[in-house]
Amino acid sequence: MITHPTQLQIETPERMQRIHVLIRLVLLAALGTLGWSSLYWLAYLALPGIAALLLATEGSERYLAEDAPRIVRPLRWLASAYAYLWLLTDAYPDAEGGAVKLEIDVGGTPTAASALLRLLTSIPALLLLALMSFAAGVLWIIEAIVILVRARPSAPISDFLALTLRYQFRFIAYHLSLVERYPSLESAPTEHQPAQLGA
Repeated sequence: MITHPTQLQIETPERMQRIHVLIRLVLLAALGTLGWSSLYWLAYLALPGIAALLLATEGSERYLAEDAPRIVRPLRWLASAYAYLWLLTDAYPDAEGGAVKLEIDVGGTPTAASALLRLLTSIPALLLLALMSFAAGVLWIIEAIVILVRARPSAPISDFLALTLRYQFRFIAYHLSLVERYPSLESAPTEHQPAQLGA
């Protein structure tokens, strides 16, 4: 089986610090006051436009060779920040690796027209992501309570949160024309790993 070109590995610790649940609540409340959902819609519309602009001016090869690495670096930090906010790790967000590793094997032959077309072709993936995100929001509340009570994450909830996050970044990579492959829910055997104590 060919694996998806966008892979996300998360080392979820066996024990988590309760104080980080409260820190996340404060951060999420702050993000909520900024109208976070409006930023999502702005990004949904703008990302293919930015990709189309770069593709129209630079061409496919230059976009993938020069622009893609500059785009992937902040995506790595963003994946790390989301993993922290989504109760998957207590590690501070980091673009250089650590507990969260996002790898995007860029490729394909995107064009400005194909980048803009992704506004339409990605609608089914967006709807699935919206459903998964709603479920993840409900499970986040349950997971926060579990961590506050036991100081341990629930493996099934962590698995679903990681699946949703992985799907979100596959969607973003596709939406930015970094990969040709449509977002999928498949996972490689090592994508979500509990951290080993003493390792």
